Amino acid sequence: MLSVGLVFAGLVPPGAFAAPQAVAPQTSTVSSKPAPKDTGKDSPRDPASSGLGWTAVSAAIGRQLDDNVTALQQVFATLNRKDGNTGNSELESLSSRIQKVQQSTQDAVTQIQSYDNIIESFLKILGPNAVENEDASVTAQRQQMQQNARSVKSALIRAKLYNLQAQQLNTAINTRRSRLQQAALSEHTVSPLAPRFWNTLLTERAENRFSLHAGGVLADWLYLLIGCAVTFVTIGFSSPLMLRLLKRCGAHFRPATEDSVKEALSASIIAITLNGALEALIATLTWFIWAAAVLPDGGGPIGSVIGETIPVCGFIIGAGLPVFGRSGVLAQGNPGERKALRGVDWILAISILLLDLLRAFQAQDAFGQTLQLLLEIAFSIAIGLCAVDTFRRLGNQNDTRGFAPSALGVSSLILAITVISILLGYVAFAFTLNGWLLSLGTGVAIVALLGLCWRDVLERLFSEGGFFSRRLIQLGLPQRRLSQIGVILSGLGNILLLLLLFSIAQTDGNFSVTDITSRFWLLFVGNTIHGVKISLDTVVLVIVLAVVAYYAIRQTRMWIRDRFFPTTRLDIGSRTSILSIFTYCSWILVGLGILSISGVSVQNLTWVVSALSVGIGFGLQSIVQNFVSGVILMAERPVRVGDMVEIAGTRGDIKRISIRATDIGLSDGSTMIVPNSQFITTSVKNATLSGATGTLNLTFQVPVATHPEKAKSMLLEVAAHRDEVLATPAPKVRVSAITADSLIVTLSVALTSARDASSVQDAILFDVFRRFRSEGIAITTA
Repeated sequence: MLSVGLVFAGLVPPGAFAAPQAVAPQTSTVSSKPAPKDTGKDSPRDPASSGLGWTAVSAAIGRQLDDNVTALQQVFATLNRKDGNTGNSELESLSSRIQKVQQSTQDAVTQIQSYDNIIESFLKILGPNAVENEDASVTAQRQQMQQNARSVKSALIRAKLYNLQAQQLNTAINTRRSRLQQAALSEHTVSPLAPRFWNTLLTERAENRFSLHAGGVLADWLYLLIGCAVTFVTIGFSSPLMLRLLKRCGAHFRPATEDSVKEALSASIIAITLNGALEALIATLTWFIWAAAVLPDGGGPIGSVIGETIPVCGFIIGAGLPVFGRSGVLAQGNPGERKALRGVDWILAISILLLDLLRAFQAQDAFGQTLQLLLEIAFSIAIGLCAVDTFRRLGNQNDTRGFAPSALGVSSLILAITVISILLGYVAFAFTLNGWLLSLGTGVAIVALLGLCWRDVLERLFSEGGFFSRRLIQLGLPQRRLSQIGVILSGLGNILLLLLLFSIAQTDGNFSVTDITSRFWLLFVGNTIHGVKISLDTVVLVIVLAVVAYYAIRQTRMWIRDRFFPTTRLDIGSRTSILSIFTYCSWILVGLGILSISGVSVQNLTWVVSALSVGIGFGLQSIVQNFVSGVILMAERPVRVGDMVEIAGTRGDIKRISIRATDIGLSDGSTMIVPNSQFITTSVKNATLSGATGTLNLTFQVPVATHPEKAKSMLLEVAAHRDEVLATPAPKVRVSAITADSLIVTLSVALTSARDASSVQDAILFDVFRRFRSEGIAITTA
């Protein structure tokens, strides 16, 4: 409907909403210039202006919208240029620009909408037309407001239009990116078994050499190679020194014995992670110093790729030395396992660097197609062989026999798929598969290491006797609360690490720090992934709001219960109902606020309510019935907390009335949970509704030979000796029936508490039995 309205309004050309075709953004014909200011002495001014209203921000918003439409037009022109050769890297850049435009236009819509609401409120007060004998200043103010309203609505239409066009362009970019990925995975080339493959390689020698000469992408290949070698040598020599320095600074690290490999790894995890982080820093500094001193322009695009990947390589090697080195954790604990994994950190680091370089070569067209395919073939097979060989060696060790055979089988299967794909000519598929598995596996290892380190740090800080615990306990925080803080921080850290792993998986095999950081940041500021808008800053805000609301509602309940209620004469039932209604209403308001922050409007809820109405009619009928019954119980209060009731033959005291069910405490100490609807639809006996006192009626059969007055006095005498029986009203004895051989009499007594009826009945029956037996009268109960 929106697209039809915009088409007929002349704001968007027909077909602008036919995704996934990109449509050139159209600038709005409605001017968004701010209204001219009145400078006269008596001229009325906008009450919301003076640097605070629409006139103060309209120019800035107009410039912001102009910048947005310029960016949209540039993206549209790039997507629809004649050559049509838009690669993945360029599409990533365009997608990032479009997402920034979406965020900018959405912020503009929110800001302009607030001014629109304010101006509409002023216009409702001023009215649409002038009234008789209206003051001139009011008339001028109405005209100013109406002019501002037109300007605001014009800007609001522009912002919504640009946001819609940005969404459309983003859809087109995602569609084109998916097609490129599918085309790359399904691309079929000449098989390496065919002679034509090698003949083509020979004919590309001139093209391959061009990149190595002046002006080529790899013109500084020798300096790039030397720089990489210098950086790796620096990492290799500095890593043991950094580990030794960490030990002297107090970092806990100890080699494992044969029976304590896992314990040693757990105890040394902080030192392992810190050594990796320091080596990542050293590797970055070494490379950038080399690039600044030797390489012109930092080595160009290839140098930039190396600079973004080197930190990861440094971290892998730096974290690997304390584990696999000669003095590492596995040196004494499990020499066989160390031997099987020796050099795996260096192989992994170099493989990550080669993977990013091959992708850079492909993006920059550094070599001919056949040579590029040959490099990808060699890389894919080498990665598969290294994985198979590593898991084969681990399969001979006792500690790794549990998972090594399965991993060996999977890696062998992947190697077989890789070889078959290459032989059939699907080199791109084989390279993408191995590259993605390599980057994802490396990401999992790094994230797992960081997660273990974070957990160990929190345990040391917040454990009993820890660094923070000793100081925070002095401030009055209990150890239990500190443990909860540690668990919460551990969970938040794990969530962030999972998001980091998700960002790594989204790079499609690229392990560039800049790319991963950019994707990770987009998860917080707002990112569209396969058409789904994800904004974790909103999620975090909603979580914080829910936590703050929980504590605020709890503190308010405590104040009402402990400070306010003692000053009133409300009984416990009224207090419980008030607290329950307050709690439910507060959470309803919090829920509405969360929905508003999440961007869920009434229109969005219409479909949900429609779907729920069908569900209520079928499966949720009883739940809604109990909910409504709970509201009636709290409002009408036929039963209250503390009342003794009897329902469905069960007697007990009401302990709690919730919105769905009521808890009844039974005499045996158990609790019976009764749905609220039963209190509305069935008969309920409330023994304490009219007061706390109760009544007890006992019926006896007295032999007909007994004098009635004597039997009556004896029964009254027994009742008078019980402290639980009230003197007012006095106990009564009446004759209810006369038979041929007995007299039916009923003893009625008032009790101080209805809850004592059972015990008082037992006591009176025992006393009656003893009293009448002493007189030789055989009495029975009717």
